[in-house]
Amino acid sequence: MRISDIRIRKTFIDQFLWIIIAVIFTIFSFWIGTNRFLSGTNLINILLHSTVLGILVIGQSICLISGNFDLSAEGILSLTTVIAAYFMVPVKGFGGGGGFEWSPAVVIPIMLLVGTLAGFVNGLLITKFQMNNFIVTLSMQLVYRGISYLISGGLQIDGPPDSFNWLGSGTLGPIPFGIIFTPALFVLFNWYLRNSYFGRQLYAVGSNRNAAEASGFNSGRIIRIAYMISGFMASLAGWMLLGRVQSSYSKLGAGYTLETVAASVIGGISLQGGAGTVGGAFAGVMLLSVVDNGLNLMDVDPFWVNGIRGFIILVALIIDSQKVRYKGRELT
Repeated sequence: MRISDIRIRKTFIDQFLWIIIAVIFTIFSFWIGTNRFLSGTNLINILLHSTVLGILVIGQSICLISGNFDLSAEGILSLTTVIAAYFMVPVKGFGGGGGFEWSPAVVIPIMLLVGTLAGFVNGLLITKFQMNNFIVTLSMQLVYRGISYLISGGLQIDGPPDSFNWLGSGTLGPIPFGIIFTPALFVLFNWYLRNSYFGRQLYAVGSNRNAAEASGFNSGRIIRIAYMISGFMASLAGWMLLGRVQSSYSKLGAGYTLETVAASVIGGISLQGGAGTVGGAFAGVMLLSVVDNGLNLMDVDPFWVNGIRGFIILVALIIDSQKVRYKGRELT
C-alpha cells in the first residue's frame, strides 16, 4: 500500500468520530423531528450535558495518557460539593447545612484544594506504595463518598448562595456560562499538553515508563501531578454541578465514572497510555451527549441506552486499533 493511501486512510480515521456525530445528528433530526431536536432549547441542553462531563473527562484523559485510570473522580465531586454546601448553607433542619454560612470566596478555594489533595493521595498511593491504579482509585471513590455521607449525615443540603452558583447557572446574555467555559478548558489543556515540557513528559511516561525514567523523567512525580489535575477538575466539575442543581448529597455525581472513561476512549485516548489528545476526547463527550439526548427524546428504555453506549465504546476500540495499525504502517 502506498504511503499516500495510508495517510489518507489515517486522516479519515482521525476525523471519523466527527463524521459519526454528524450522521447521528442527521438521523435524530429526521427521526425525532427538526422542530424538537434542532430547537435552540434542545441544542443548549445537549451542550449543557457536556459541560460537567467534559470537565471530568479532561482529568480522566490526562490520567489515561499517563497510563493510569482515575475511577475516584465522582467520589471527589461528591465530597467537595458536600463540603461546600455544608459550610455555606445555614442550619434549616432537613436539607440544611452546618450553619457556618461562610462566603463562597472562602469555600470555593477550599473545595478546589480538597479535590487537588484527594488527587495527590491517589497518586501517592499508586507511585510510592506501588499499588494498582484501578483498584486504588475505585476504593478511594468509595472512601470519598463515605466521608461525604458522614459530613452530610445522609441528608440533602439545599440552597447554596447565588454568588456561588454563577459557574453552573450563570449566563452571558442568552448563553449559559458553562457552554463557553468547558470548551475553553479543552482548548487550553489541548494546547498546553501539546506545547509544554510537562505534556511531553506525560506522553513519554504513558508510552513507556521505563524508557522515560531512563531518559531522566521522574515518572512518579508526573503521575502524581496527573492525579492532582484530575482531582482539581473533579472539584471544579463539582462547583459547576452544585451551582446548577443547587443541592448536594452524598450520591451526587454517581455514574459519571463510566461516562468519563467511555468519552475518553471514544475520543481516541488509548487505554495503554501515551496516545490520544484532550481535544479528541471532546469529540467523545459530544457524541455521548448527542446520543443520550436523542435517546431520551425518543423515550428509549434505559437498559437499551446502556447497551447502545457499550456498542459505541466497542466501535471506538475498533477505530483505535485501526489508528495504531495505520500509524505502524506509515512508519515502516
